Amino acid sequence: MDVEVTKAPLFLSHDPDYDWLVAVEFGAVLDGKADEEYIPIDDDCAFARRDGDGPVIGFVLNEYSAYDPAAHADLFEGPRFDVPVLGLEQASLNEIVLSARATIGGLSTADVVMFDLAVGEQGSAEAELAWRACLTTGNMKAHFGLGYTLWELGKNHEAYRHLRLYTELAPRNAWAWCWFGKACTSLGELHEARAAFERALELEEAGSFETDAEELLRSLPR
Repeated sequence: MDVEVTKAPLFLSHDPDYDWLVAVEFGAVLDGKADEEYIPIDDDCAFARRDGDGPVIGFVLNEYSAYDPAAHADLFEGPRFDVPVLGLEQASLNEIVLSARATIGGLSTADVVMFDLAVGEQGSAEAELAWRACLTTGNMKAHFGLGYTLWELGKNHEAYRHLRLYTELAPRNAWAWCWFGKACTSLGELHEARAAFERALELEEAGSFETDAEELLRSLPR
């Protein structure tokens, strides 16, 4: 496979409950990516690109425990990545999978542990702490969870910062824009809120998640 590959090291995340392994360049998320931003390998595995024709920035592997590298021998070649947590440099997808099984085994990675803890404590001070811990692992999706949790706790200025960043990390996620609009509304930034809700609605029409943006947009003062 002759494609450009990120030079950034990959962040690795494993959730045994959902049986997936995700690897993405540090500082990026795969949340809300469009179909054309993936290079499918089979029904359960795909490389991810930064954008439609950008470099490969990692991969998603579902049914991780059942994945057989020998059945995808061509993937011992192809895109190569650095994965510091596994001590790998210029490793193929198959080499990453084999090393992850030997190193992590059936354990959740730390980001998944903190992510699940935060979700279980939703809306509380404990959730805020768990999201902050999740963020320190390198999982950038925690900006979203921390942002909406801070908003729920009335910490609107700090919520605004994290939610605004997440719209930049996941610009095609309608919920990212909807929650950012909520933070803007709470700060009285109504013009910015209106633009955020309108963007969420545009993304819904394009196939993203359904949100509360329409109702929230109608409720804004004229």
